[in-house]
Amino acid sequence: MRDNQSRTGQNRPVPASPAATQSNLAYVVPTEFVELPSRGRFYPEDHPLHGQETVEIKYMTAKEEDILSSAALLKKGLAIERLLENLIVVDVNPADLLLGDRNAIMIAARISSYGRAYKVKGPCPNCETKIENVFDLKDATLNEKCFDHEFLDEHSVRFDEEQKTFAIMLPVSNIEVSVRMLIGKDETELVGADEDKSVTSLLSAFISSVAGDHSQKAVSFFAENMPAADSKFLRDLYSSLNPNLDLRQQFICPACFHKQETEVPLTAEFFWPE
Repeated sequence: MRDNQSRTGQNRPVPASPAATQSNLAYVVPTEFVELPSRGRFYPEDHPLHGQETVEIKYMTAKEEDILSSAALLKKGLAIERLLENLIVVDVNPADLLLGDRNAIMIAARISSYGRAYKVKGPCPNCETKIENVFDLKDATLNEKCFDHEFLDEHSVRFDEEQKTFAIMLPVSNIEVSVRMLIGKDETELVGADEDKSVTSLLSAFISSVAGDHSQKAVSFFAENMPAADSKFLRDLYSSLNPNLDLRQQFICPACFHKQETEVPLTAEFFWPE
């Protein structure tokens, strides 16, 4: 297991190109290398991060704070996309980044800019008392099960190196499906999908083939008509296979002592500590 500090890239600044030169003023924006949860394994060969285990990003500046406070970008849901475009040194479209890699970059940028403590205020889900929960971003753990051969063998999962997909046999229907790792563009489409079809929309997004049929018609039909037991099995297994940083942390209400796991929300507000 790789350590948390190296995977989020903090404490490893290296010089970048000068950000500004005004008369005798010159400032070099430092950069850091962020470890990618995907290890670059699930990108096609023509992708800039294919086979790359790390990516270089710049430290956030006031210019990036302008992006995160832009009412127009926030309204269009583009603030995070513009932020990632500015931070990543290599020429890559953030919409083509795997979700886990996007999360790792955002966490590293947040830590280097504002520190590891992330305070979130909100009502307790049990007693509705307004409380403040503090997440330690360095406590994020890396999900590496997609690289664990014992885990794959135990669940009869096969990885297709050429297609970058996982083949999975469903327990009830006994039909083999292939699944792919979602990217930023997929997440955007899911956010705008019909709320009444959240499960089938998700299944249609990450299933790439059904019994060897790659057509969207076959995938959509099966997603809507597959047995519920197969649906739950596939969604749970997909979550385990997705290379990502696990941000779930224990929450305890000081008023009623209710306990539950809570996931850190990675929104534009994530970058605005008090």
